[in-house]
Amino acid sequence: MSELAKTMLLLRKDLRGVYRDRLLLVLCIYPLVLAGLVRLAIPYVPIDQIGTILAPFAIMSGGTLLGTVVGFSLIEERERRTWLLLRVVPLGSGTFFAYLAASTSAIAFTTSLGAAAILALPVASLLELVWMTLLASLSAPLLTLLLASFASNKIEGLAVSKILSASLMLPALVFAVPAHWQWLLWWNPLYWTYLGLLRAFAGPADAAALPLVWPDLPIIWFTVAPLAIFALGFAALVRLFRRRAS
Repeated sequence: MSELAKTMLLLRKDLRGVYRDRLLLVLCIYPLVLAGLVRLAIPYVPIDQIGTILAPFAIMSGGTLLGTVVGFSLIEERERRTWLLLRVVPLGSGTFFAYLAASTSAIAFTTSLGAAAILALPVASLLELVWMTLLASLSAPLLTLLLASFASNKIEGLAVSKILSASLMLPALVFAVPAHWQWLLWWNPLYWTYLGLLRAFAGPADAAALPLVWPDLPIIWFTVAPLAIFALGFAALVRLFRRRAS
């Protein structure tokens, strides 16, 4: 059986597992529900451009929540001593991690685009919105491996997930942290995607008028930085997870 055929079997098994587990199914569609709630709340919040400010958080929740769900699934697999599902599907570890990155990112990307559609806010650049949403979706495999690498069981997983949840709110600090101190946030890929999504919704001119401190950096950084963080972080976490799961 080819690696592609094995991967498709694994994908089918994972989708069937999500469908049968109603809690996982609800968590996967929660970003859509959140987007709907934000859309309903916007008219009642007396803050200028509140929709533009909140929209990136609703969109980024697709990757962060899915990463948490899949991370707990990997913790369970490791507790059962069936890591990488090699006893079910004899898939090479390299192919498995590639599958993990592609599948979680793809599902997060689809969910996040659905959230953007539900928000139905004016968009200055649709192409930029789609691109930054794709970059934000790369947080899903990173969070999956972060959770699965640093938590040995579900109890520890809950503690790690709380820490990760707190770190995911760090992009909000752009409304308070001076530009010359924002380099302390550069390690967080959602810092870059949050600012990129703001530009996509508002456009460069209106985004500059938002009540936040923009870093004095070339626009290319908002693409290169999250891609570099994902590549380096994913490679490091794969090695760590292999050691912890062996």
